[in-house]
Amino acid sequence: MAGGTLIVSRAKKLFPHYKQRLLELGFTDVEATGEERESLNMVINEMKPRLVLVGSAFYQAATPFRMGQLLKRFPKLTIAAVSLHEFPDSLAVWFIWRGVKSYVNLWDGVDEFHQGLQAVREGKEYISPQVKKLRDLFPVWPQMYDDTTKRLLEVRVLLCNGCSADSIGAELQLSRKTVYNDMDRLYDTFHVRDRDDLVAKAWELQLVTEKDMRFLDRRREPEALPEWAAVKQKMNKMR
Repeated sequence: MAGGTLIVSRAKKLFPHYKQRLLELGFTDVEATGEERESLNMVINEMKPRLVLVGSAFYQAATPFRMGQLLKRFPKLTIAAVSLHEFPDSLAVWFIWRGVKSYVNLWDGVDEFHQGLQAVREGKEYISPQVKKLRDLFPVWPQMYDDTTKRLLEVRVLLCNGCSADSIGAELQLSRKTVYNDMDRLYDTFHVRDRDDLVAKAWELQLVTEKDMRFLDRRREPEALPEWAAVKQKMNKMR
């Protein structure tokens, strides 16, 4: 399918629907995959698509980071993030900062959503209006921070989602030692002693919102995550 469109999503049951809808909108040679990380790289190497449409929550909170890594691996690849759910705008802007040129959001309304998809199909760049507003507020953000600082912000988001150090390392492809070092730096930066205090401080400073704190392992209930009870308690105290 060289030159076609590749859909990347976990919703395998909806693959036929996705493919049909995109074909109706004029996309050509549409295929879909649920492969992740290195397996996804292999799929792209084999299929050589012209365009890759990625579900915004595919890797949960780490999706923008993963798409940035994918662009480093395939710098000539055109990638568009597509949100069919209420992906938080404050996280969605990370796609743009990570180099993804287009972000299409169903929550903008069906007409705007189709307009965005049509622009992407024609090879144009398109950013959801709400995400564009955030992007325009910080147009030079990527140049203001080094890679370590960017990574610390990503670790902070995952920490505030109740993720363990091991799961953060797996999401961001970091060693356990690096994650713990980053956690210590975050604690020093915010003048706090532990994760619970960091969550409370980030909430107080409005660096995270309730929407930002919904990216948990969807295969498990929040209460099954040992950190989540303490996180919820801190959130409730700050309200």
